[in-house]
Amino acid sequence: MTGFGKGSAVLKGGKITVEIKTVNHKYFDATIKLRPGLSVFEDRIKEFLQKKIERGKVYLGLVYDGNIFKEDRIAVDYRASRRYHGELKKLARHLGLGGEVTLKDVISLPGVLIYEPTDRGLSLFWPKIKQALGEAVEKLITSREREGKALCADLLRRAKKIESMLAVIRSRSHLNVEEYRKRFADRVKDMTGGRDMDVGRLEMEAAIYAKNCDISEEVTRLKNHLVNLKKTISASGEAGKKLDFIAQELHREINTAGSKASDFRIAKNVIEIKGEIEKIREQAKNLE
Repeated sequence: MTGFGKGSAVLKGGKITVEIKTVNHKYFDATIKLRPGLSVFEDRIKEFLQKKIERGKVYLGLVYDGNIFKEDRIAVDYRASRRYHGELKKLARHLGLGGEVTLKDVISLPGVLIYEPTDRGLSLFWPKIKQALGEAVEKLITSREREGKALCADLLRRAKKIESMLAVIRSRSHLNVEEYRKRFADRVKDMTGGRDMDVGRLEMEAAIYAKNCDISEEVTRLKNHLVNLKKTISASGEAGKKLDFIAQELHREINTAGSKASDFRIAKNVIEIKGEIEKIREQAKNLE
C-alpha cells in the first residue's frame, strides 16, 4: 500500500526529521538512508518499522540538522594512504600513464578517512529518533488506512458484481441438460430418418450428461467463498494474504464450472467473473 508520513523531534543542538514513503510490495522491504554516524541505529529503526508495517516497500530518510557531531573524530590512516599512493604510482608506471597521483585520488579510497562518532553524542539520539519515527509512522498508517478503505470499497463492489453474474449462471445451469437433450434427440432423428427413437436410451444419455455438467456444487462453493471474502474485507487486521487465498479458490471453482457448462451466457459470465477475480487478486496484493 502507498502512503507517506513525516515526523520530527528537537534535541539540544539540532533537529531530527524522518520521512517515510511506502509503495505496493508483496512483502516487507525497507530501504533506510542515514547520515554517517547514525548507521548504528539502522537495525533498531528497521525493527521498529516491522512491528508497525506488515508488507510494502518502505523508503525512510532521516535528516539531522545540528551540531551534536562536532566532537566526533575524523582520522586519517596515514599508513594506508602511503601504501595506496605508492601502489597507484606503480600502476601508472606499469600502464605508461603520465600525471601525478593527487590527494583527491587517495582520500576517495576506502579506509583512508575514518569517521569515529563519540558515544556521548550517539546516546542522545535514539530517544529522539524514536519520537520522530513514531510520529512519521503514525501519519503513514493514517495515510495507508485512507487508501485501504478505498481499496476495500472497490473489492466489495467487485464481489457484488460476481454475485450478480453467479445468479445468472445458477438460473441457467439447468439449460445445459435441456439443450443437450434436444440436440441429442435431433441427431438421433437425423440418423434414424425420423423413425421412432429409443426414449430410454435418450433419457439415459441425458442423465449421464446431466451428471457430468452439473455445476451446482461449484456454484454453492463460489457463494460460500464470496461470503468469506466479504467478511474478510470488512474485518479488522491483516487481510491481504487471506484475500489472495480466497481469490485463488474462487478462480479454481469458476474454472471448473466453466469447463462443465456449454451454455453461451454461462460461458460469457464465467469469463467476466474470472476478470473480476484477477482484479481482486491484484488489489489484495496491495492490502495489508
